[in-house]
Amino acid sequence: MNVNDSPEQAGLRADMRAWIREEVPASLKDRPQSLLADESLTKEEWKPLLDVLAKRGLLAPAWPKPYGGAGFDVGQMIVFNEEWIRGGLPMFRSDGIDKIGPTIIAAGSEEQKQRFLPRILTREIIFAQGYSEPGAGSDLASLSTRADRSEGGFLVNGQKIWTSGAHLADWMYVLARTDQNARPKQKGISLLIFDARNSKGFTISPIVSIDGFHHFNQTFYDNLFIPENQVIGGVNNGWRVANILLGHERFSHPAGNPQFHEWALGQLKKTARELPAGEGTVWDDPGLRRKIVQLEMDVDCLRYIRYRTQTQIAKTGNPGHESSIFKFYGGELLQAIIEAHAEVAGPGSVNWEAEPFGEDYRALARRAMRCRGYTIAGGTAEVQRNIVAKRVLQLPNARGDAGAAE
Repeated sequence: MNVNDSPEQAGLRADMRAWIREEVPASLKDRPQSLLADESLTKEEWKPLLDVLAKRGLLAPAWPKPYGGAGFDVGQMIVFNEEWIRGGLPMFRSDGIDKIGPTIIAAGSEEQKQRFLPRILTREIIFAQGYSEPGAGSDLASLSTRADRSEGGFLVNGQKIWTSGAHLADWMYVLARTDQNARPKQKGISLLIFDARNSKGFTISPIVSIDGFHHFNQTFYDNLFIPENQVIGGVNNGWRVANILLGHERFSHPAGNPQFHEWALGQLKKTARELPAGEGTVWDDPGLRRKIVQLEMDVDCLRYIRYRTQTQIAKTGNPGHESSIFKFYGGELLQAIIEAHAEVAGPGSVNWEAEPFGEDYRALARRAMRCRGYTIAGGTAEVQRNIVAKRVLQLPNARGDAGAAE
């Protein structure tokens, strides 16, 4: 494991800092960071940044070059994401670029690649993910949404929940049960994609979260027809395809990126140094400084686990089950940092509006509410711990069976 940048990584880091400094408009830099995509910007406001990325071939940096990407390996992607957050650029999480695009590259047919990849790359179509259901979240294999055979395709019936960005999406990709009798239950699932704006039988209901933000939705499927040529990776093969996607998602998730934690720590230290206390500031409290040092060491632990997984991917092409560590450890660490920040801010941390404390405190109050979901969304911390216990540490389960990988 080499913790230093390779020459290629160092060159990429220097190049990114230069074009962020020189070419990105000031209005798109030094923005508050979030694990969620920044949906406050219009397409017109995004355009200058997308133009810079397009000019440098970085619209989809991890995609192979034949499909319009830059062909970045995992080390280069870590540098790319670190410098993006360091520059304070708006959080840019795209289900098309980050998830379904790579899935189509890996498991899609040639016709599907030709049909969808160019339009995903140029943001002509925006995708959202339909996985979780009211009765199947972390235990996703228990999903009950059905896709029954019909002439030329499937009729889909069911419900999804916590669907991020469905109200903004042009297309959706969903997991549905195409074989009701398959055992084990993972074997009867398929991954299907469909036009969310022009398909009959598909409706969306918004979910406004505790911070007042509309990012999540419920989606309903009532005899929605999906052609068979829009099944990705083959009928009844969706569980394998979805797990490839989820492993990389957990490794690349912002909650596992120590640069994001460093940004949150920087916000905490800024407040502590500015907030008056007695004859000085809150920063003068040695107990607080000890807590911050411990948090900084925890961030370093996350960084070195990330380096180890980077080495694993370089050797095998797969992050492995260790990727679950990023989800629960990174999420819990972010919660700890934000909770410490709220403690420092005192009454300002519950200031729901900008007045009288200011916009930074308003953003902190909403971040403190939102962070409760960091260990739930995308697979709960409890489930991720079970995965690590069984498949990484090989611990026995309650029956005493060895925890071999399934």
